[in-house]
Amino acid sequence: MIYQTYKLLFGLIISLWFFLSVTQSSFALPPKAYLPIPFLCQAPFGNWSQPWQDACEEAAIVMAMAYVKNQTLDRESGNREILALVDFQKKKYEGHFDLNAEKIVQLIKDYYHYQKVKAIYDPKVEEIKEELAKGHVVIAPMAGCLLGNPYYTPPGPVYHNLLFKGYDDQTGTFITNDAGTKRGRNYRYPYQVAFKAIHDWTGSKATMLEGRKVMVVITK
Repeated sequence: MIYQTYKLLFGLIISLWFFLSVTQSSFALPPKAYLPIPFLCQAPFGNWSQPWQDACEEAAIVMAMAYVKNQTLDRESGNREILALVDFQKKKYEGHFDLNAEKIVQLIKDYYHYQKVKAIYDPKVEEIKEELAKGHVVIAPMAGCLLGNPYYTPPGPVYHNLLFKGYDDQTGTFITNDAGTKRGRNYRYPYQVAFKAIHDWTGSKATMLEGRKVMVVITK
């Protein structure tokens, strides 16, 4: 009888501990979040030849790092930084290539010597929102053709990168800085449109839609 009493008491203690740990670790999402991240088009002066044609990763990184370092950003400084990142990759990585999430993380660490960045795989919509609500910048690789942005040259980029800067439950949209168009400042995509388009770069345009869902999170 005493053994059964202690066993029941122990079970209640474990259940209470589990409940409290889950409650304390949960994060109550606000209905809206917004990070004042400056905007940069990947072709700051409207020249869409190389390397700007494939500079969506660089533009997203430049915007994110300007925010976390509390720096201003304009077309001139942004363009210089894009070209510097391209030149750095050519020297260190022996070329300017499309970058998957892990390589975006590595580039930020190598070029900026900034360590508070990581790739998180298989995120859900709520997890993306949680990172934004915590003040973290999110960059996500995209199958650009699935975004349906009317300002893209049809049918849109096979591979693209979006910077997420907020969300709004009232409109059901993510707020982004989309470097793929000069009209990309605070561009809004419905939650499921943006989420469906998230695919990591596989190394081949033919298998782009097979890319895993992933987000790069940069902590200020």
